[in-house]
This record gives sequence, structure tokens and C-alpha cells, in this order.
Amino acid sequence: MLANANRPSHIETLISGVDRYNPSNVHLLEDYLQQQLANDQYDLLANLALLKLYQFNPAILSPPATLSVLFLSLVHAPFSPDFSLAWALLSDSFVVGAALPPAAPDSDDDDDEEEQTPARPAEPHGEKETASRLFELSKLLQARKLRAFWTLFRQGQEEGASDREDEVRARVKGLVEAAQGCEERVRASMAHEMERSFRSIKKSTLEGFLGISDPSQLGQLASARGWTVRDSEVQLPANDSNTPKGQVTHERIEIEQLTRLLGRTQT
Repeated sequence: MLANANRPSHIETLISGVDRYNPSNVHLLEDYLQQQLANDQYDLLANLALLKLYQFNPAILSPPATLSVLFLSLVHAPFSPDFSLAWALLSDSFVVGAALPPAAPDSDDDDDEEEQTPARPAEPHGEKETASRLFELSKLLQARKLRAFWTLFRQGQEEGASDREDEVRARVKGLVEAAQGCEERVRASMAHEMERSFRSIKKSTLEGFLGISDPSQLGQLASARGWTVRDSEVQLPANDSNTPKGQVTHERIEIEQLTRLLGRTQT
């Protein structure tokens, strides 16, 4: 199992053994998830273990925690398969819009022996639509449609918006506010992609790709990453990915190999 330097010892022990399947430990993983959000941390294996618990025990599913796992995967590893791994573990409540688990009962409910009515499923508040929005954002990143990503991420969907668009925008905004430095995380990953693809790029194009509107923000990023800003152009450092090199391959064929080949064609 991959190690994580910021992972607490009790979480390491939990996800490394059979206790990861014990539903009574769900609060430990949920607390750790909140710690990741507050401290700009990311632990994929612990978060996948939480989703697996929800998958095996739908009654304890927490929609906010599920969306937080998806959001962390999106912003901390935008160009990796992390989001797809998390998406594959989602319950039907998020994928096909099945009923959410019943809401938690109030603490002052009577505990008499009278027969209680079955708990009703919790009312949906845009959980499925928010998960779908995060999925669309992930698809845009995987396709390197960076301008479209920033538009959808910040403004939401304008044309053909669902009835729950306001709820979706509010939930995404809440995730952004809860995850410290999430935009900077995404922008740093995008900047790395730019360095792999370009040696020189127009300043306006780069600002659009990185979702930057403040010129001083580009200057700070350029200074930190060793870029050179010249008028309307930005020079990026050379590396193995953005500097193509011609390669000549020499093949040596022995005469005996040709003799065998010609002999086979004549038979």
C-alpha cells in the first residue's frame, strides 16, 4: 500500500487491515477527510476506503463526504486516474439518482416499544447533479479543455441548466471554500502541463489556460516556475518533453538472415 507522509498512524493501521471494512470506523475516515480539506492535504487510499465503506453499507452514506472525496481527487490530481477510481465506487444515489439513505434521527426521539414507521429517504438537494458536474469538470481536464473547465468551474452551466442548478452552484462553492488553496492546486498542475507542451506561448493564451485575470498573478507564477514574460509572450524552460530530439536508429542485418528470408519466400 502506498505510503503517505501526512497520514496519521491510526488511519494507516485502519486502512491496512480488515478494520477498513468495519462500518463503525466510518467516522474516523470522515474526520480525516475534513482534515485533508482544511489542511490542503490529499490521501487517495484513505478516501477510497471511505467510499468502499459507503458502497458496502449504503445506510451510513454521507453525501457531503462523498462529494468532498470527488472534489479532492479533482483538484489534487486533475490529470491522473484518481477521479475515475473514486467515481467507480459511488453508490447508485449519485450515479443513477436512486434514493438517498434515510436522514439521521433526532437525538430526542422516543425510544418506546411502539412500532415505528419506516424512515423515509432523505430529500435530495442536488447531490447527484453536483457529482455529475464534478464528472463533467474531470472530463474537461482529461481532454485538456482548460478554458471550458474554468468557465464551468466558476460560472456553472448557463444553457440547458437543470432545475437544481442553483443548488449545484452552491454546493460547488461550498467545496471550494472548504478546500484550502484548491484553485492554486489545479493551476499548478495545469502549469506543469504547459511546461510539457510549450517552449513559447502567447501571454493571453496562457492566462486563458490557467484561468488568470490578474496580470500580477501571472508574474508571481512565472517567477516561481522560472518562466520569462516578454511583452505578449511567455518563454518556458526547456525540458525533455517540450524539446523534440531527432533519433536515428541503425539496424544491422546479417547476410545469413537475408539468405534465410529469401529461402523461405521461395518455398
